[in-house]
Amino acid sequence: MQKTEAQIIFYLLQDKVNVGKTIREIATTTGFSVGAVHSTLTDLANRGYIVDDGKSRLLRKRQSLIDHWTRDYSETLKPKLLISRFTFLSPLVREQWQSIRLPETLCWGGEPAATLYDSYLQPERWDIYTADNADALIATGRMIPNPQGEIYVYKRFWQSEATPLLVLYADLLATRDDRCHEAAERIKPMI
Repeated sequence: MQKTEAQIIFYLLQDKVNVGKTIREIATTTGFSVGAVHSTLTDLANRGYIVDDGKSRLLRKRQSLIDHWTRDYSETLKPKLLISRFTFLSPLVREQWQSIRLPETLCWGGEPAATLYDSYLQPERWDIYTADNADALIATGRMIPNPQGEIYVYKRFWQSEATPLLVLYADLLATRDDRCHEAAERIKPMI
C-alpha cells in the first residue's frame, strides 16, 4: 500500500458514509487527485472491499480492511512520517509526562494516547503527532531534540486535533508488545 492509498483508505474507514461520497468529494476532502482516489477505489473493488453498482458504493469486509490498513500503515506509511526524536529533560519529567501541555498542533499517539484513553497502559515509548513541525516541543520546556530519544515525533495526516482510534490501534499493534496488543484489543470495538 502506497502512502496516498493508505491515507485515502484511512479516510474511508473513518466514517461509513465516506465510501459513498463522489470521487470528487473524496479527492477534495483528502487533498489527493481524482485519479488517485479513483485508482484506490478501483483497487479496493478488485480486492472485494468495495461493492459499486454504479449508483452507490458500499464497504465490505471492513474488519479485514482495518487489519490490512493497520499492517501496511505500520510498515509503510508511519516510518515515512517520522520527523525527529526527542527525549525528556529528566526522569522526573518522564514520570510526570501527563502534566505536559502539548501545543495545539501536537497530540499524543501510541502508548501515551492509550493511557489517556483508558489508563490501562503505562507508556514505555512515546509517540507524538504534529500538524506543524517538531520545534513546538522545545517550547514545552520538558523535552529536547535527541536522535536516540524515546519520544518519536510524526507528521499528522488527519484533520482532527486528537489521534483517531484507528491510528492509535495501529500504533499499539506495531509495537509487537503483548501489553500494547491487549490495550489495542480494548480499543478495537470502538473503531
